Amino acid sequence: MPIARLCRSAFLSALLAAHPAAWGEDKPAPVDSSPPPKKLEKIEVQGPNEVDERRASTAAKIVVNHDELTKYGDTTLLDAVKRLPGITVESDGRGGGSIRMRGLGAGYTQILLDGEPTPPGFSIETLSPDLIERIEVYRSATAEFSAQAIAGTINIVLRKAASHRRRELKLGASISNGQVSTTTNGELSDRAGSLSYTLPFSLNTFAFHGTQVAEQRGRDAAGVANLDYVTTSPARGSGGGAGFSPKLSWELGKENTLTWDSFLNYRRFSGNFDESTTTFLGAPPTYASNFLPIKSTTTSARENLGWNRRLDNDARIEAKLGLDYNHRSSLAIFDGYDDAGTYILHRAIDGHAGDNGITLKGKYTFPLLAGHAFVAGWDGEHARRTEDRHQVDATPGGAPLLDLDESYDARVTRLALFSQDDWDVTSRLSLYLGLRWEGIDTSSIGNTFSKVKTRSGVWSPIVQALWKLPGTEKDQVRAGLARTYKAPSTFDLMPRRYIADNNSATTPDTQGNPSLQPELAWGLDLAYEHYFAGGGLFSASAYERRIDNVMLHELLDVNGTFISRPANEGRATVKGVELDTKVNLASLFANAPSVDVHANVSRHWSSVDDLPGPDNRLAQQLRWSANVGVDYKLASRPLTVGGNFGFTSGGPVRLSLTQAKYTSARRNLDLYGLWKLSPGAELRAYANNLLQQDIHTIDGFADDSGTLELTTIAPSYRTVGFTFEMKY
Repeated sequence: MPIARLCRSAFLSALLAAHPAAWGEDKPAPVDSSPPPKKLEKIEVQGPNEVDERRASTAAKIVVNHDELTKYGDTTLLDAVKRLPGITVESDGRGGGSIRMRGLGAGYTQILLDGEPTPPGFSIETLSPDLIERIEVYRSATAEFSAQAIAGTINIVLRKAASHRRRELKLGASISNGQVSTTTNGELSDRAGSLSYTLPFSLNTFAFHGTQVAEQRGRDAAGVANLDYVTTSPARGSGGGAGFSPKLSWELGKENTLTWDSFLNYRRFSGNFDESTTTFLGAPPTYASNFLPIKSTTTSARENLGWNRRLDNDARIEAKLGLDYNHRSSLAIFDGYDDAGTYILHRAIDGHAGDNGITLKGKYTFPLLAGHAFVAGWDGEHARRTEDRHQVDATPGGAPLLDLDESYDARVTRLALFSQDDWDVTSRLSLYLGLRWEGIDTSSIGNTFSKVKTRSGVWSPIVQALWKLPGTEKDQVRAGLARTYKAPSTFDLMPRRYIADNNSATTPDTQGNPSLQPELAWGLDLAYEHYFAGGGLFSASAYERRIDNVMLHELLDVNGTFISRPANEGRATVKGVELDTKVNLASLFANAPSVDVHANVSRHWSSVDDLPGPDNRLAQQLRWSANVGVDYKLASRPLTVGGNFGFTSGGPVRLSLTQAKYTSARRNLDLYGLWKLSPGAELRAYANNLLQQDIHTIDGFADDSGTLELTTIAPSYRTVGFTFEMKY
């Protein structure tokens, strides 16, 4: 009997049994002698996948889900995002680094956590991929998010409160250069009446060991060699961390929802960084050998309380109150020796820094006209940063001492107002129109410098268009125009000096500049997208940015001491093209195996007007990056295997009139295998950085007095590991 007929029959029988009088009968319902209906299978309704969401969004964005981020067994966010289209990672080789879009670092890429700027002092490399629900990559600006996104925006969305029961536990271990790291991740999710909750947690330990080698060479004005020494720097460190990001959601009737999001993170570190110098020509450095043990702890917390009220005609109001806390403490002991091995300096540095802030944001969504989705909102923040640094010197040989007792207090107030409209002009043309004003007021004062105050405000008009080409449902083009900016950080504004151990033109002291102004940019984005059957896609995009008030680092020689500080230096132009594709071979070719292939390649150009060429690229922009990877699920076994090859270019770049830098190209090969032991258990094995190429850099300086060249070779090591995962 058809399912529809069975359901209808069961419904009528139940109704007659409950209310026979309603049918004009006053007798028991007749017994149904037909066979009982078959039990219906459970059907799960899922939202659009990341490809469908990218296709439908008027704003140009790429969405990467949780499974994609974690399939290679990465334990840090930096490793997980390095394979994404248009994104590269600059690693320091010791677990830290920065994320770049369009090859641009130094603050041009905006990093958000659940749609908000990352908490002050928060280190993005400490975030475990298992705490992340998904990542959204915006190639152009949107009015709802901050317009401090000249290169683009990466929004990290943490795991959300689940509407069903979920239990997960993941145990892992890895080894790199003989050092063992471990991870433990889990999640508890469920629903109890009107309350939904998710309790994800992450624990990890890590260790590293490696030796860096650097050679400093110099020549005088006539080109005659006058300096040559080699410094060997072994480094060893270990530490651990814990993360907890509970999410709760209460449905208060049909119209109101209350949410509480929390993010807690703790990290500890202990390391030893030593140097030993052998001099072949010229004067040795002041501290020919030194020993530097460091211990540090960092505690971060973010609490958000949100309210969502649904109104008539699909309108709604959303508001969120947030509190941020971050505290860092460190202790470093420096012992320095001269070239003869004489103990000449003992220095103890005790540092404490704290960041506290409060945010209040909200928006009102109202469908004023058919085909429009209007949003208006505000975004406010007040943050305070304090830091104390105590340095005490002792010297057996009577060398000059530099005892310091420095402290400062910096406060930042930010207010933004925005409005935006998603307009479905026709069935094939949609527009995104946005306008945002954002003002920033900073105030800093310290016991070593006078009070510094700055104020800036930027209007950011934003237009994006999506046109689905006629005659096809697979092709569409995008265009976007936006004004974005980059505000100087509090660190860059404060005139406090950080002293290098061995000051030189290639290792200068650093200092802030209170006269810095924001960089302002106009940006144009264009893209063509083709979507294959089965969820595949091909995208080709191009962009250009015109940036004014570019911040570069100038090198000053103050009575023989070299100081590097930022300064506004005119205009720069940035442009590039990006290609990416994701497709299953079986959807393209008959009899082809079911292999998922993803590939992306990016080419970038930039130039700074006030710097002579060639190679006057902005922010040491990477010229090339590429990835190609495959994933294959075996039909005969519950096994999935995959791999990814990545490439980022290097080359020379001019930093200032007297400074240049060279970086070697990098090639990376990662492999993984996933064995499904049972419906709820999986074993994952992985091997990352199989090529383990060393990183070569050259820092150069040249003026009328001669040249200096610092060549550094930093090793990299392969990582082999496994994870055991249970879901039930």
